[in-house]
Amino acid sequence: MERLALLFEELERLTGVADIAYHEIRDGHLSPVLKTKTDHLGVEKWKSVHAQNPVYIQHDRLLREMMAHPQTAVVQDVKNDPRSAEEFFLFGIDSILVVPVMEDGAVQGIVVVASIGKLHFFSEEEIGLVESLVKNAFQTIG
Repeated sequence: MERLALLFEELERLTGVADIAYHEIRDGHLSPVLKTKTDHLGVEKWKSVHAQNPVYIQHDRLLREMMAHPQTAVVQDVKNDPRSAEEFFLFGIDSILVVPVMEDGAVQGIVVVASIGKLHFFSEEEIGLVESLVKNAFQTIG
């Protein structure tokens, strides 16, 4: 967990986005593991909302696409992107970057960088650096 916390700090420094989380994929849905503590969305509320509203892969277009073709997904403007899931609105997310965590060629989890309360434009350079940090962190964690 400490390495995840360090990864989250690096990702926040890089992007300026404070709401960062890691979910494992278990039994066809997201299982929240760790999230940064922020004013927008605290850890307990995050876990509670996930418990009350499980995110099933089959019901989420963005996650279905990611499972079929593992690559980073970016939604620059949640309100105007057809891939936006209901959960994005539940959590008040405006922009989101979702990076798959791979193990043995399959998506085992996701790292989410979620801008809450304002739009954030994720540049190509930023996306590449985030992907690299996530990949390196999970190689050392795994």
